[in-house]
Amino acid sequence: MAMVRLFLVRHGQSVWNDEKRVQGQQDVPLSEEGRKQATALGERLKGIQIHACFSSPLKRAVETAELILKVSGNSVSITPLTELMERNFGDWEGKQIDQLQSLFPNELSQWLAAQQIPAPPNGESIDELMKRVEHGLSQILKVKEGNVLVVGHSGSVKAAICVLFRLPPSSFVRLRIDNAGLTVLEIGDGRTRLIQFNDTCHLHGELKHEAPLSLEPQ
Repeated sequence: MAMVRLFLVRHGQSVWNDEKRVQGQQDVPLSEEGRKQATALGERLKGIQIHACFSSPLKRAVETAELILKVSGNSVSITPLTELMERNFGDWEGKQIDQLQSLFPNELSQWLAAQQIPAPPNGESIDELMKRVEHGLSQILKVKEGNVLVVGHSGSVKAAICVLFRLPPSSFVRLRIDNAGLTVLEIGDGRTRLIQFNDTCHLHGELKHEAPLSLEPQ
């Protein structure tokens, strides 16, 4: 039975992650810690052949993909997809949380009360994000078999999970995806199965204690 395995990855820590700024679609580079995280995930995936790779075109995602492929011993090309970019946070991008509370107190409180579903000022709603990511997935899933590395952002990875499992937008806020977290999905025979979710053992010195990543059908 033909099956594709998606390795969904959030980029490593960026400079703005470290500064606790809202990034959105701003093109912010990885921090040194983020490069270490991507390298650790590459070590985690050694011995696994990656047949195709798709990435958000933002540099923090592309650099994460490059490091993972290099360290894991894979030499496939990276296909950039704008559909995998982070959610557009509009007027909030570049600002720290305490600045948002000061500059947009009403908008922020209403947005949080609405489970982050509406669009921030001049930004993108969860519905819009999910539709965009769904279009990107339709391109990725033209690959019908093999292991596919997909590097995006917290928002685009969560949106992909919601789309693939037909979850409503209200489920988005209940998901947590950490920097360099690995989520593995198997898609085939008309089914999508969750194999691993937000695996970060490689970031905590646990790799040598873990069994090899199992990808056998269950």
